[in-house]
Amino acid sequence: MLSVASILVFSAILTFFPGEYFTAILLYFVLFFGVSILMGVRSYRRGMATVQEVSKGRPIIEIDEKEVNKLLEKDKELVNEYKKMVRGSFLPMLTLPLFILLATFLFPTLPPATESALGPSIGKLPARFLGYVAVFGIFTLISMATFKPPTAPRIVRSLKVYDSGLVIDKSLGLKAPIEVADYKVSEERRFIEFKLNNQIFRIYYKDIKELDSVLSKLVKPLKQ
Repeated sequence: MLSVASILVFSAILTFFPGEYFTAILLYFVLFFGVSILMGVRSYRRGMATVQEVSKGRPIIEIDEKEVNKLLEKDKELVNEYKKMVRGSFLPMLTLPLFILLATFLFPTLPPATESALGPSIGKLPARFLGYVAVFGIFTLISMATFKPPTAPRIVRSLKVYDSGLVIDKSLGLKAPIEVADYKVSEERRFIEFKLNNQIFRIYYKDIKELDSVLSKLVKPLKQ
């Protein structure tokens, strides 16, 4: 989804170079993925630094990938969950042709129409700028309405629980106390699930009551 800053920047560029809208869209995606990669690298480095800090604590429970895989095989509801998520992820793909058609139609027509209507009163360049803002605004509204795929839980493949926090998949450290939302215990399916920073973590363990008693001392509900 385009941010307000991106809308203003790319609208300004296209105001002076109106024929380069496909190039502007390509540059936006290059910028978007570049920033995403940089943020991912920074997040990984912060996570590893916290791993070293948490690992200095006293170990309590360790869960390895083999144990997790055995419990996953017994979780019959997991397949149905993934089927629902796959169906939900198809909607953004179906809207891609709509975006292409809209881009082909709106970019050559809406800014010139805005320039003709508002140009005499506010000037050609400001009017053209508002036209491009309107185009990107339409794309943003469509994105907000359709690009809402279901959030898939991150299944923790390995976990080390210390009295100082958690080490998830050897690369993510969570220092206690950990503020989480939607803390849920499923004794039947043998997992504990919680939400942290828009990411859902799901931890499988053979003795879910034991894990719950330990985690309940390390996590606390997020203040709303």
